[in-house]
Amino acid sequence: MAGLSISELRARTGLAASALRFYERKGLLRASGRVGGKRFYDEGAVERVAFIDLLKLAGFTLSEIAAIVPPTGGTAPGWRAIAMAKLRQLDDRVREIERARTALRNMLGAPHDRLDECPEHLRILRAHAEELATAASSTTRRPT
Repeated sequence: MAGLSISELRARTGLAASALRFYERKGLLRASGRVGGKRFYDEGAVERVAFIDLLKLAGFTLSEIAAIVPPTGGTAPGWRAIAMAKLRQLDDRVREIERARTALRNMLGAPHDRLDECPEHLRILRAHAEELATAASSTTRRPT
């Protein structure tokens, strides 16, 4: 049988054989057959593993990846909607990270050794406390 052994696929993708077997159990990867009890994969398995890895880097869980990459190969018809939802999540996360970076830069830029003595830091804290209160009241309000 022509194809890649699991060790060849491991060498071409950098993933451990245990990870490749795990992907098989999860239905993300399929061996094209066995010879003498050893798994063999077609050449497309290299790109499939690379695609799975890219999706993992983008923050997809293995369950989400399974919804995008069916066991039969290719991509599922609804992959765009799943990808758009993940992109919105990532955009939200980027905004959160930017706010955190700004807060840290403001703290590090404070001229006082003690933040509780810094008027600028206290102004930022008060403004943030107001934002928290506004957000809390908008989520706890009940329609009349």
